[in-house]
Amino acid sequence: MTNNTGRLPKSLFIFLPFVLSANLAAFELQELHAPQLAALETPSSPVPSSPERLTPASFAAYQVNGVEVIVPYIDGGTNLLAVLTPGASIESISARLRQAFAAPSSAKAAVLQPKSKAELELAARNPGAAVVSLNAFLPAGAAALFNREPNFAGPNCFNAAFTAAGLMSPDKLRHVGNPEADQRLAMYFKSVPSSNLLPGDILVLNGGDHGVYYLGGGLIFHKKSYLKQHIYRIALLEKAYEAEPNEWKPGPFDGGSPFNGSETIHEKKAWRPNGAQYQFGQASADEKAKVETIIFLGGQIETQAPRWALAKELGYFTERLLEGLVSDWSAMAKSPNPVLRAYYHQLESFRDQANQSIELELLSSAHAQSNANEILKRVWLPRNDYSRGLVGQLLKIYGRDQAALEKTLDAIEKDYDGSPLNHVKAN
Repeated sequence: MTNNTGRLPKSLFIFLPFVLSANLAAFELQELHAPQLAALETPSSPVPSSPERLTPASFAAYQVNGVEVIVPYIDGGTNLLAVLTPGASIESISARLRQAFAAPSSAKAAVLQPKSKAELELAARNPGAAVVSLNAFLPAGAAALFNREPNFAGPNCFNAAFTAAGLMSPDKLRHVGNPEADQRLAMYFKSVPSSNLLPGDILVLNGGDHGVYYLGGGLIFHKKSYLKQHIYRIALLEKAYEAEPNEWKPGPFDGGSPFNGSETIHEKKAWRPNGAQYQFGQASADEKAKVETIIFLGGQIETQAPRWALAKELGYFTERLLEGLVSDWSAMAKSPNPVLRAYYHQLESFRDQANQSIELELLSSAHAQSNANEILKRVWLPRNDYSRGLVGQLLKIYGRDQAALEKTLDAIEKDYDGSPLNHVKAN
């Protein structure tokens, strides 16, 4: 998944004070419950046709189960739309869309006062008609993110897909690497034929190059890459790789992104929620301590990355430390306990998120790239509650003298761009 993993030359993490919970609860990935699974058995509508009418400037129109669904272009608004003509029934439209998108029985189209570009254009084209929002038919995570920019680098296609599926939160966006995505799919989904898609399925395209969430009616929810400039979008499945109006176009130095209209879908693998739930399971005291550390790291990254404060608060040393932990704790990836494997693969994703954040925060200009060492040295090791708590916990995990905490930090501080973990283990 070249375009989504997007590992950059340098990575980095930022953290808050280290707090460990007394007990590890059930694995934090949310399960899909029975009512949601039952809804997924509703047959999907035919693939929409007639994409545009009268060459609208700010939206595309698709036929979904007899309803013309309006998808605003980028900058066109954050509501999925339809037009309610005089005499038409909101309940009639709602019933058709509940079926097409396997939405709950309470989902209903909502009349709105036109404000966005697409809404104003629809109102002007349809005098006397009402413009209605269809966001109630979308999964909550997709409705919260549609046509929005994450505002920082890292959140990618699999993060978007799992957020729409309810396995991740739209207010805790981050990178999800291929290994973590594969583990989540193996735990919470089952493989199904891609020829018979249902709303709620996740599709992995072209061998892991891209992942999308299937909404129904031929439409998907996705984000094209980990790059900040890619927006959370709704599109036709077969056009997942195509450039859209008003979309940012990747340049020659943007990681060779295939999302320029040249890529086609040559492989689709579909996954459907299986209703599985997981408790923490069997684990040694050492494994539990490592998981506590991974949970802490994840919480700090999810807090600091959207604030563009990862480098300032967590320091470049954290990225280097994460690289060491990914290597040193690799036995977790082979554990018979699937939850331990999942946490390990999260650690890999946190490493990549740190890398992407530090690049965008500090090194995104040509001037910064030419002075990268000096810039990174200034944020190498914050001496704060976070670094002391984290390094102290690692000293405990590795059976080292915790009274030598400041001495260990001194050694890390002097070894710019070295291995912080080596100094922890050498104590």
